[in-house]
This record gives sequence, C-alpha cells and structure tokens, in this order.
Amino acid sequence: MDNNNSPGPDGIHGKFLENIGPYGRERILYIFNLSCKVGVLPKQWKIAVIIPVRKPNKEANSVGSYRPIALTCIPCKLMERIILKRITHHFMELNLIPEEQYGFRRGHSTIDQILFFAQSVGDAHNLKPTKHTISVFLDLTKAFDKVWKNKLLVKCHEEFNIRGRVLSWISNFLNNRSLRVKYQSGISSIYRSYQGIPQGSVLSPTLFSLFVAGMEKMVSSCNIGLFADDVVIWKNDKDVIKIENMVAI
Repeated sequence: MDNNNSPGPDGIHGKFLENIGPYGRERILYIFNLSCKVGVLPKQWKIAVIIPVRKPNKEANSVGSYRPIALTCIPCKLMERIILKRITHHFMELNLIPEEQYGFRRGHSTIDQILFFAQSVGDAHNLKPTKHTISVFLDLTKAFDKVWKNKLLVKCHEEFNIRGRVLSWISNFLNNRSLRVKYQSGISSIYRSYQGIPQGSVLSPTLFSLFVAGMEKMVSSCNIGLFADDVVIWKNDKDVIKIENMVAI
C-alpha cells in the first residue's frame, strides 16, 4: 500500500501501521479475522470524509465544479486488499470475468484495449473491398453512485459463485454507509448513503466490473470493449447503412 495517503476518519495513518510492531500487527490480524468470521465491519470503517477539490477553470460557486475525494480508513483498505486478492484468485481460476473487460485486471490496460480497437479498424480498412467502421463511445456518468447494491450481491452469489463469509463481508461493507463533507475548516453532519458503491474504495472498481458483466452479451452482433465504466461498441462492414442500423439497435 501507499502509506503516504491521507488517513480516514479514524486518524490512523499508513505510516503508523507500517511501524506498529509485532504485537500491534497481531492485534490488527485478530480484528481482520474476526471481521471476516462474523461478516461485520467496525462502524468507523464505513464512514467516508469527502474533500471537494475544485476542477481547473471551474466556477467556485457551482457544486458541479468540484471533484469529491473520499478518505476512508486505511485499516479497512488493507482488509479490502485481502478480500480482493481472494476473490481475484477465484475469478482467475474459474475464468469468470468477461474477456471484453480490461478494467482493473492484472495484465490488462487501457493501452491494450486501444490497440485492439485500432487494430480491428485497421484490419477492416485494409480488406478488399474495404470495410468501414462505425463506433459508439460511452462514458457512464456517476457510475459508482448508480450501482444497484442488491442486484450486485445477487450477481456475486449466482453468477460469480461468491459465497459464505466473503459474501457476508461484502454485503456488510456495502450497506449502512455514511459520509461527511469537509471543506476548509468546516465539516458537515453525517449523511447516510443508501445506494451505489463507495468512492475511494479498493474493492469498488472490481465490484463495478462484476455489476456491468453481461453487457457484452447484449451486443453480440457488434464488437465491444470495456474498461470499467468506459465502453466502446463498433462494427466493421462494407455496407455503412447496415452498420448504422446494427449499432443503433
């Protein structure tokens, strides 16, 4: 982990965990094991402090001009990494992640996805007769905030075979979350979060990939590339009108 990150609401810095000593590490491990066994997180682990950072050249009096940075408890992030490593191994063993999804997967990157798309367009153009390409680029707005948590948990159980203690832990991790907004020297009251997956979380990118898995099956007549919440759909054919109709559908 990057131990220089700002601490969450518990005030525990990464440097503290790095230098905590053998007995302290033993107690942290006890908390992690107990949390996994009972499927419950400490309440403070489910509170985020939101720091609004103004985007360049944006007006200060508009809410949309700010990018929210979520600070969560670093011990929780460490626990999330343990859970993430376990479920990632599970996905790799059973080949459960769609091959079209390149986001947050080891050995996959945005460059790989861009090269694959560009190669597909180039190969089609070099055919005789030439095949044209029509593509649609999608960027899901506030993607993490719009995740339906109950559906995500159902998919984890039924489609990705995540069961037992790990599923209970993820369910507790997603539910009954709250946040506070800190701006300059002021801090807001606590607000409950009823939907979506948490920003600034180690687990959230992978959970989002599970939530959108299956999208690739809905466009079987076209090619599709996914990188988390960024989507490209394209089709190669010599008949442009035919492609337009297929992509529109």
